[in-house]
Amino acid sequence: MRVTYIYHSCYLIEFGSFSVIFDYYKDAFREDGTTWVNDYLLSKEEDLYVLCTHSHSDHFNPEILTWKERKKNITYIFSHELLNSGKSSGVDVVYLMKEERYRDQHIRLKAFGSTDEGGSFLLEWNNLRIFHAGDLNNWHWNEEVGKEESLSYENNFLCELELLAEESDRLYLAMFPVDPRLGSDYMKGATQFISRINVRYFLPMHFGEQYEKANRFTTEAERNGAVYLPLSHPGQSFDLD
Repeated sequence: MRVTYIYHSCYLIEFGSFSVIFDYYKDAFREDGTTWVNDYLLSKEEDLYVLCTHSHSDHFNPEILTWKERKKNITYIFSHELLNSGKSSGVDVVYLMKEERYRDQHIRLKAFGSTDEGGSFLLEWNNLRIFHAGDLNNWHWNEEVGKEESLSYENNFLCELELLAEESDRLYLAMFPVDPRLGSDYMKGATQFISRINVRYFLPMHFGEQYEKANRFTTEAERNGAVYLPLSHPGQSFDLD
């Protein structure tokens, strides 16, 4: 399995006989000067799943709806919020509401909730469970709002986290926000996540260009038994066993 960080919250996972891309925002360059998505991914013969957690512009680029013109064996699976937004009309899409499931010859997928728009996805392949959080996080904003409001945001996150843990308290790979905009406590949600759920590999999301701050989560991940995969640039790949 090869996992490639494209940008922001977008990851590409190649499983050999098929690939999955989450929350495409914008492309990344390969070492040879070509692009990961438009040049490489869309030219591959294998089946492709295009997943989108919600309609925010940094998670959903309408360009993805045109990919079907170049590659016929694409399956689009979106959060139901994309249907409500009206941004994904005109293409055959599987829409999943919270707790709904999808299954075919390659993958099993279940939609979970979010503490922002849309949802998150738990993907299962070959008895391995992989989670993409979308905008699920402890958006406490405790340096900007009052204590009561901040605690309400945190409680919403912990409730969603518990629902996921009840389904699976062990993940092979988790892609989760580590967003420095939250202030000095920006790693709190990620820490709560790996404290509640056993994670083998952890990849950060939603950190913009602040790689150094995202990678500070290494210590916390290791303290909780997870392998943190440090990032330094878009288009970075990891081969996982």
